[in-house]
Amino acid sequence: MKNKSILFLGLLLALFACNNTPKPEPEPTNQEPTAHVTVNEAIQLLSDSIAMDSTNARLYVSRAKAYFATEQVGQAMVDINKSLQLDPNNLDTYLLLADVYYALGDQDNISATLNKAVEINSLDARPLVKLAELNLLQQNFNLAIGYVDKALGLSSYNPRAYFVKGMCYMAAKQDTVSALKNFQLAAEQDATFYDPVEQISRIYATQQPPYTADYLRKAQQQFPDQPTARYELALYLQSHGEPEEALRHYDTLLMLRPDNYIVLFNIGYVNYVYLENNEVALDYFNRSLEANPKYIDAYYNKGRVLEQMGNYTQASEIYKEILKLQPDYRLAVDAINRIQRETE
Repeated sequence: MKNKSILFLGLLLALFACNNTPKPEPEPTNQEPTAHVTVNEAIQLLSDSIAMDSTNARLYVSRAKAYFATEQVGQAMVDINKSLQLDPNNLDTYLLLADVYYALGDQDNISATLNKAVEINSLDARPLVKLAELNLLQQNFNLAIGYVDKALGLSSYNPRAYFVKGMCYMAAKQDTVSALKNFQLAAEQDATFYDPVEQISRIYATQQPPYTADYLRKAQQQFPDQPTARYELALYLQSHGEPEEALRHYDTLLMLRPDNYIVLFNIGYVNYVYLENNEVALDYFNRSLEANPKYIDAYYNKGRVLEQMGNYTQASEIYKEILKLQPDYRLAVDAINRIQRETE
């Protein structure tokens, strides 16, 4: 439950595993936790405030957000119910409740909750955008775009609405032109919103226009704390004639997360395929497997390196290990047959 919103893209297209646990969003009180406290400290401060003012619905929904941020869903639901008892028309409570239902996989109640939020305040775009996200998840693309257009009818400034609309065009019709237009509007309206920038980067990388590398570098500079931005750039560089620069970005990513088996594998792959440094490649494939012993790609490429180095017996054992994990892995079968022919 790393992403606490019902944003479809975060679940569908995440390439790079990282901890993005959101912080709680407590409402202003005389004991409001600052940005420097931990979530657990925020919960304690809000509990102290509730002890002094037990009829304040906003305090309960703030603490529910904090509980939800730490995946204490049961405690969050208790506070949500208490908040609704005290104030049945608190829009923020219904928005949070929709996110909780999403985490629980209860899509029917998400829709009912968000429709209730729309009834409470038909001039607030947030439930409309969440309804669009839900319908995008359910592949009801026309409905999703309809909700987005309603939200944008309330205000043309809504970066998340443009982002969702872009995802609808991508998912429904593979209309990258319309998708790109909406992603660009989202990114222009909110310079801190990374998701549309990520999608623009992917569109550029797929279509390979002349300015792809420049855009990816700009995205990485704009979002230096986003591992995905650096990863997308490194991935593009390694396959477009700049493996050394790709390795520098991968090294930076490893400093952030030394056990990232995909980055370890990619470093091995760059050394094996582009730089022909077999010994270095073998070391990184081994490190990738230490981090994830079931990563088939690392096994197979380790076998390829050993095979290229003439260590046919070790390579053959690696390929046999792959078939234990995945009996239908054709490349391993072909490799075993190839070694048999080479050693006959």
